[in-house]
Amino acid sequence: MGKKETKDKKPAQFKKIYELLSKYTQVIIVGLANVGSKQVQDIRRILAKRNALLVIGKNTLFKKVLATRVQDLPEGHEYYEELKKFGAAIKELDVLKNQVAGKVGFIFTDTAVFDLKSVIEENKVETPARVGAVAPIDVVIPPGPTGMDPASIQFFHALQIPTKIEKGQIQITKDFVVLKTGQKVGQSQAVLLQKLGKKPFLYGMEVLSCYDNGSILNKQQVSVNLNDVLAKFQKNVTNISAISLANGWVNEASAPHVLANAFKELAAIGLQSGFIFDQIKQSNAPAPTSAPVAAKVEDKPAQQAPAKAEEPEEDVDMGGLFD
Repeated sequence: MGKKETKDKKPAQFKKIYELLSKYTQVIIVGLANVGSKQVQDIRRILAKRNALLVIGKNTLFKKVLATRVQDLPEGHEYYEELKKFGAAIKELDVLKNQVAGKVGFIFTDTAVFDLKSVIEENKVETPARVGAVAPIDVVIPPGPTGMDPASIQFFHALQIPTKIEKGQIQITKDFVVLKTGQKVGQSQAVLLQKLGKKPFLYGMEVLSCYDNGSILNKQQVSVNLNDVLAKFQKNVTNISAISLANGWVNEASAPHVLANAFKELAAIGLQSGFIFDQIKQSNAPAPTSAPVAAKVEDKPAQQAPAKAEEPEEDVDMGGLFD
């Protein structure tokens, strides 16, 4: 792409980024280190299906647009007539400027970063170890045949790799650590892995941070599993409820249980006395077939009735009333 063609595209790129910053309240910042153009196109198509737009451009241009968007657009601005429709300055965008550094891209979306993070990062490609690259993992060659003929044995000896000749090919006899995490790939290591047909590294986009309506969520925060957070919250609510009930405290956690227990007691009294109120009917609790009838008083001497055993308290089905 020539310099003139690039220069001609800058106005359109400026206006597009300005529009996106005006439209979306969330911007996901992704790292693009070692990510190829085909990977970028693949993830861009995947994100488009989820109403997310990946923008990659020069950091200087992005910073220039940001600096313009956080201030009221002056009437003398070269794109004033086209940009004034996007309204007043969005000053909170200023926190985003510190995220524009290195090889990064920007994903504009209304979908929560927690829902998109796995989609963004799962698209990884096996990549050879290139000279000068920093190893993201330990690279170990396990024992076994190499598929190479004995003529290459001196190469393995030069790297002090334990080998033997077996069935007409070189065989490595024990684990050999080629690279350790954080170590730069040297010429001999790159050649060795290439000869063995190894592509030890997996590269893809990485979510670095997220701008969300004036706040920046860092890498650790965007990695939070919301299901785990919800499970812990529910467990703590249960513990608070149990402690509150044991101590007779009524609060938001214990109140539903207090009401449910009170209803059970009322329902049990109603069932025993034959006073069936509407809530008992709604709870599907078994009602007596007929209310007890008062005994007719006669002039005959009253006979003492045998003592009636006290009925046990009935466990009433709540039927979802307080669930």
